[in-house]
Amino acid sequence: MRTPKFLPRIRPIPRKPSLLWLVLLALAAIVAGLTMVTTPREDEAVEITGLEETVFDWSQSACAPDDIPDLPARAFRDAQGRIHLIASHYTNRSMTGPDLDHLTRDCNIIIPSHYNPDPATFDDREWLSSTYTLDGKKVFALVHDEYQGHTHPGQCPSGGYFECWYNAVTLAVSTDGGLSFGHAPPPDHLVASIPYPYVPDSGPAGIFGPSNIVHNAANDHYYALLRVQKYQDQPQGTCVMRTTDLSDTKSWRAWDGTGFNVRFIDPYLEPDEPPQDHICQPVSHDEIQHMVESLTFNTYLDRYLLVGMAVERELDGETVSGIYYSLSDDLIHWTPRELIVEVESRQTYRCGDPDPVAYPSVLDPDSTSRNFETTGRRAYLYFTRFNYESCNETMDRDLVRVPIRFSG
Repeated sequence: MRTPKFLPRIRPIPRKPSLLWLVLLALAAIVAGLTMVTTPREDEAVEITGLEETVFDWSQSACAPDDIPDLPARAFRDAQGRIHLIASHYTNRSMTGPDLDHLTRDCNIIIPSHYNPDPATFDDREWLSSTYTLDGKKVFALVHDEYQGHTHPGQCPSGGYFECWYNAVTLAVSTDGGLSFGHAPPPDHLVASIPYPYVPDSGPAGIFGPSNIVHNAANDHYYALLRVQKYQDQPQGTCVMRTTDLSDTKSWRAWDGTGFNVRFIDPYLEPDEPPQDHICQPVSHDEIQHMVESLTFNTYLDRYLLVGMAVERELDGETVSGIYYSLSDDLIHWTPRELIVEVESRQTYRCGDPDPVAYPSVLDPDSTSRNFETTGRRAYLYFTRFNYESCNETMDRDLVRVPIRFSG
């Protein structure tokens, strides 16, 4: 039996619900024809073990219309032990609280986007994507930087978003425990870019939404995954990069097929560099395609765990869109992805389908890591649900989670 194509939906529930509340929930699930727990296949290693809970309800908690969960959820503990959860838009805000079960939206913008019309600055729309802190005071963050040429006069003849979409990864830093972030003067904050400058109407192009940062204590390197778009010599897929110094934007090196030898360049400052020398090579493309959303080390499975969206995978003769996982010992070689739950994506949605989801991530409340870079046998699968109206996408998006358990 395959996991159902949609999940039971509920609003936030008390941490210790009353017996009456549990009975009402069970009755509601029965009336809706749903089960509270999915039935795993015999060979399934991940199962959903409970109902969906709403973490952030846009209709009730949004600070502004564009206050939406637009990236996978990341979390860290500050020096006082408070949790900061970020799943932000380019008007970056966070949720804070004593633990992952009790979070409140903070309407302060922790880093603004600068909307710079010059693509050479890598400073247009900025999403805080991957946070990491050693002491809870100084917080490093990889930023998904998106140049949207169609929003800048004269930069996009077609006027198309995708045609003039140029992405890179930059660095932002907080020195107050995550209450605010800033970055070096552009383009000194650039971490990773394709070795080609922006060309109107040639996109989408670039390096997209980095995964979590994970630390390998054995070699003292910090690793992150990157989604790369096919563009000239750059293949499409998932690249891996690493560094020993999170504060040094020039220290990251990417996998080239044999080792971590690729140095990212600024194509505007080093135009004479051969582009083919600065191309990252995707890993395990057949197994993970371009999954990057959530990277942790799973202590129960004793391997790295990658969770992400995948579309049009053949399973039992069917085309399946859903949230998948894959495992690895070295971040280079990955097992064939396996389905966690079948869901609609924005790419597969058709009018009448269940509302689509995106941006999955896995967070374990019991992780001993300050950065939640580890997961155990039980954790939560977080994702964004898009609440469509009359079959059209709206700004109404909710961040939700379901409990999951690993086995095998």
